Amino acid sequence: MQANLQIIGLITVWLLFAAAGGEVRAQDPGDMCDPDVSIGHTARLISMSGTVTVNDYTGKQVHVGNGSVIQPGSKIVTGADAQAVLSLEDGTANRLSRFRVDPGTQVIITGGLFCSDLRPKADEGRWSVREIGIELLHGELRIELAEGVSHAFNLEVNTPNSVARMVRGSRDKMIAEVRVSGLDDRPLVSPIDHPKIRIHIMGLLMGRTIDDLTPRDREGVMMQAAMAAFSMGLVDVEAEGFLENPQIQSTMEMMTRGLKLSDLSENERGMVMQGVGSMALQQGLVNPETLKVYGQTDEQTRIAVHAGRMRVHNKHRGYKRDEAFEINSGMFSEVNGYDVPTRPGLMQE
Repeated sequence: MQANLQIIGLITVWLLFAAAGGEVRAQDPGDMCDPDVSIGHTARLISMSGTVTVNDYTGKQVHVGNGSVIQPGSKIVTGADAQAVLSLEDGTANRLSRFRVDPGTQVIITGGLFCSDLRPKADEGRWSVREIGIELLHGELRIELAEGVSHAFNLEVNTPNSVARMVRGSRDKMIAEVRVSGLDDRPLVSPIDHPKIRIHIMGLLMGRTIDDLTPRDREGVMMQAAMAAFSMGLVDVEAEGFLENPQIQSTMEMMTRGLKLSDLSENERGMVMQGVGSMALQQGLVNPETLKVYGQTDEQTRIAVHAGRMRVHNKHRGYKRDEAFEINSGMFSEVNGYDVPTRPGLMQE
């Protein structure tokens, strides 16, 4: 009898806590939550100046103004004289978390609030918070997560060569600035001279140079290098005009199931691009001897944390415990090319 009373008491406490809302779920963001019509929100535009362009996840440009909802997968581009400030859908009713896109910046933002089917439609608290993902392609941004959000909210910032992920467990405000530079002077090289592809074909060379190979072996190695360039996403199939080929276009649509490449996982993208590359090579649209790809960049990412904590590693190298560093408040780290991130140092305020 006593055990049953204890169980009933625990259930009652849980129900009261759940009914109170608080931190167990997102607060009503102000829009009707209906899974049949809602596709989720990532951010809202607060203010903008200069030329600001927003494309949705399909690549279509959308008209935006103050208060506009930014959907997951949208790309935001600011001109040299422009700036945009957005509120992040962090699960709070007031949306106190902020996201500033500085001039000359390109960024893709995903995640945010999604409408959940787990609670009755009469419950306006059916919005669920998911991780916010920010892909900084170029430029600089500043992120401010409101106090009380960071203990139950995930944020990951990706750049061309780094991943910076917030460290959870703190109720304090988190403020971070991320800047990407050094992407403008990438040389065009043969696939066999690209550092990532050289690792891929090293076993085929067996310590020899490409000039030491027989014509037949050279042809095979160059073909493998070209295939690797496609699978690693180093060939821009659209810019090269491959998608104008009806057979390649239809095959790609079939492989992607009508989705955009950005919506696929990294492994799925690699498989699709490998298929496209194989067809392009078979049809003679690509000559492995003359194919050029962008070589290793001198990209530099700087992550500065003014409040809270972030953990950073080099995306090219993958996550390794001994190469990932935690950046605390008042500190910064830099990731240069393919190098291990610098050990965090103090910022000069």
